[in-house]
Amino acid sequence: MKVRRRVSSRVSSHAICKGGLLACKARSTECLVKTNYGLIQGKRYVTKNGIVADCFLGVPYAKPPVGELRFKKPQRMEPWEGVKKCRQFGNRSVQEDMFWDKVTISTPQSEDCLYLNIFAPPIDPTKSYPVLFYIHGGGFMMDSAVKYKPENTIRQIVSQEVIVVTIQYRLGYLGFFCTGDSVAKGNYGLWDQLEALKWTKENIHHFGGDPNRITVSGQSAGAVSADLLSISPLSRDMFHRKIVMGGSSFCYWSTTSKEKCAEYCRQKAVKLGWKPRPEGYNSKEEESVDMMDFMRAVPAKRLGMHMIGNDVFFNEARLPLAPVIDGEIFPKAISELRAEAPSMDSIAGVGRQESLLFMALGAVRGTGKDMDKLLHELSRKTKLNIAELEEVVARVYGDLKNLRRDRKSMQNAFVSCLSDTFANFGCYRYLEHSQKHDKPTYAYCFDYTSRAMWGWFPIMIPYMTGTHCSDIIYLFDCNYFSSPFSMTKKDRKISKWTSTSFMQFVKTGNPNIPGLPFNWEPVSKSDEIRMLNINEKPAMAGKVFDNRIKQIDSCFEEILLRRSHDQLS
Repeated sequence: MKVRRRVSSRVSSHAICKGGLLACKARSTECLVKTNYGLIQGKRYVTKNGIVADCFLGVPYAKPPVGELRFKKPQRMEPWEGVKKCRQFGNRSVQEDMFWDKVTISTPQSEDCLYLNIFAPPIDPTKSYPVLFYIHGGGFMMDSAVKYKPENTIRQIVSQEVIVVTIQYRLGYLGFFCTGDSVAKGNYGLWDQLEALKWTKENIHHFGGDPNRITVSGQSAGAVSADLLSISPLSRDMFHRKIVMGGSSFCYWSTTSKEKCAEYCRQKAVKLGWKPRPEGYNSKEEESVDMMDFMRAVPAKRLGMHMIGNDVFFNEARLPLAPVIDGEIFPKAISELRAEAPSMDSIAGVGRQESLLFMALGAVRGTGKDMDKLLHELSRKTKLNIAELEEVVARVYGDLKNLRRDRKSMQNAFVSCLSDTFANFGCYRYLEHSQKHDKPTYAYCFDYTSRAMWGWFPIMIPYMTGTHCSDIIYLFDCNYFSSPFSMTKKDRKISKWTSTSFMQFVKTGNPNIPGLPFNWEPVSKSDEIRMLNINEKPAMAGKVFDNRIKQIDSCFEEILLRRSHDQLS
């Protein structure tokens, strides 16, 4: 029997509803739901604006991945007796907090972090609500679901009759440790996401949700995860819509090789004190077993990671730990899986200048030295040498000699170049790929910002515009950088347009709805790619990313063609 009940010592009423018995008691703030694993007790919230929703925080979706379960796939929960209280956020994954998180977040970190949160409208026996399943970002190293607070989530999304599910998953070494062989295949954080999605698929009807109308969404690494789940044979048939913000599986940093990941992990083990046996091992697997026995004994707090200041990301233009081709979630190359996967309705987009955020956080300064580092890493990832890359930069962003003479010009060029490298290339390739499919894709460029969003960070950047995280900030009213975030009247307008169109997409597969000041066209299957510029005067626009991606493609082709001619002459 499916039960959702409010509990109180005062006046009661009962009604039979779709999904089971609904027993409400008028003056309570508690509610009960019977899941497939047992009863959970949540809380009925009433926002300042009078919006009512039932929230279940810290719902366990798998056994705690501790002890022998460290570096293992998540294990299904066992049914429990009695009532499990789910009225506050569950533990965050182990990580090294940003300095503002240390001040603003009280939820503790723990290896025991496999919890999800459900924000749902009160059950209506005549309705079955669509579901937004959201995966947070953070480079697979940091962040959590606790930033998406009940008051804001209810006002922004649940008020539009959409159920929201946010999840915690293992991050950093605990989530992506890999030995490059069968001993530790990595991807544990992705397995967590898959388990949370399965739990949602199997249980969301108890909360009034429709298991056949799940939209998987995410931002940054969460967007990569959503996209990867849409092509994995283990998950691609579990949902039919996706929203990818500031990332996709086309981004160069979305996956890494098993070899690079394993070497990085081995270096960490050695740094923590693991010493290979002097007499050696009979096989690579035997060495891996010895290393993993050591790693399981390391205190979890020593396995946290941070992104800002991480040399691998900013000096080698990749994530140190990321999803790998493991033969299970990804039995083939990503490109092959993408070709096989069914197409689905999607929204995809980026901030106007994604890399401004990294400059604001002090990760880069946009100096000539930063540009040199970026070009050095790009030369390793492309077929072009440094001189040829400098030629591309000159034709697309400006002559390097002239840029070096003016700090602001160099900063502007660097921001555009890093934004293209980090996010725009991946987004553009995603949109190109979507042109081959029958399902519509709606593209956007988040081109709005305000001083309120940035807090004190503007002192670190040459100008303000939409950047990495801007879209999610205005979708959820969840600010990462300014606490408290007090939206202006203009902010509220942009936020309303964003949440309304995105939730209309979750409901119908089409973000357009009467009353919005724009007509959001899907990506054309034959003509040039156009995006919705989300700003104070939203409108469709061509010349995506100011045509820089097209220019770069043209330069690459011209240089490679010239090189082949030189070799033949």
